[in-house]
Amino acid sequence: MPKQKYTSAFKVRTVIEGLRAPDGVAAYCRRVGISDVLFYQWQKQLLTNADAVFEKVPKSAEKKINRLEEELKRKDQIIAVVTEKALELKKKTYQIKCYRHLSIEVKLELYEMLQRYTNYDWSKAGIYRKWEISLHHYI
Repeated sequence: MPKQKYTSAFKVRTVIEGLRAPDGVAAYCRRVGISDVLFYQWQKQLLTNADAVFEKVPKSAEKKINRLEEELKRKDQIIAVVTEKALELKKKTYQIKCYRHLSIEVKLELYEMLQRYTNYDWSKAGIYRKWEISLHHYI
């Protein structure tokens, strides 16, 4: 017979009602259809974790949680912006089969985006250096 999974609400209700049962725990367990051992395991779990219900979250932990949530929201916004820009550029470059035929404006936009969103100095890279030279030629 497969193991039956009980919800936490059922376990709490069963333990409380079992302790209040006038005819005893064993009779109550038979009526509900669980073993005495299982009942006492649930009772032990309930009693050992009952103090967590009354504990308050320290203010420092609450502040840290709020700060981390704000930071996560900010990072999600940054990721959304970068992804949107990358998709725009991807659409532009798909229209042209070869990068060498990209317009100066698109090359400049790519170059500026790489400079803005990465920590790498792209001016030292060969292909971007060629773009930069060609850009300076037209500017």
